[in-house]
Amino acid sequence: MSEASRQRLLDAAEVYALDALSAAEAAEIEQDLDSVDYTSRVQFNISVSEIRETLALVSVLDAIEPSDELKARVLEGIRGTTQVTPPAPSSSTVSSLKRHRDRRSNRWRTMMMAAAAVVVVAVGGGVVASQVLGNDPDPTQAEQIAAAPDVRTTTADFPGGGTATVSYSRESDSVGVKLDGVPQPSAGQDYQMWFVDGTPRSVGLVTPDQLAGGDGTVIDGMGASTNFAFSLEPAGGSPQPTEVLTMLTLSA
Repeated sequence: MSEASRQRLLDAAEVYALDALSAAEAAEIEQDLDSVDYTSRVQFNISVSEIRETLALVSVLDAIEPSDELKARVLEGIRGTTQVTPPAPSSSTVSSLKRHRDRRSNRWRTMMMAAAAVVVVAVGGGVVASQVLGNDPDPTQAEQIAAAPDVRTTTADFPGGGTATVSYSRESDSVGVKLDGVPQPSAGQDYQMWFVDGTPRSVGLVTPDQLAGGDGTVIDGMGASTNFAFSLEPAGGSPQPTEVLTMLTLSA
């Protein structure tokens, strides 16, 4: 797929997220989605998710219960409205699927800009607006794992308290590691992480930022590993695990 076609697909995320497409148009977008690279699919899925979350927020912020008087006026107006049969379409109104989708995309883009402005005023920030208006940076590795179609998540307890959560994707060949409430190791010791598939393979030491409950760490090179382990080692780590603390299964 060319760069121009890829960009058109990403632009179509807006109308796709709003379910503003016919079944044929949605099927065409999904077919195009299968033909792009992994990063483009992740960008598309993230855009769809963010747009839907933004509109859900806008609907909550703008929700106002109509008065009984307004309801009565609307119902009365419906009863008094004469239904007009639309004219049969002429050949001049026929357009290609692409042109039809582009027109609808432009209309919905305008609506999304207005919605983003409402969110900015309501929540006092510009992050949501910049995301909806298509100014996203490339997705982070953690976002790519979270948006991967084959993502799985598993959690295990740490001895002495806290948990280790691993999100992993065979397609992205990566795992995301997040620790919550895990105590600092004793002086002169470190936690070490391992991919396990037969012989354990070290992927580094647990950092102070991980223990402080930050955003987590992404580790590439998952390969055919069937487990992810944490061990307690002398400061600086060991070539092979000394004391395995917990092990999480990475299903196929």
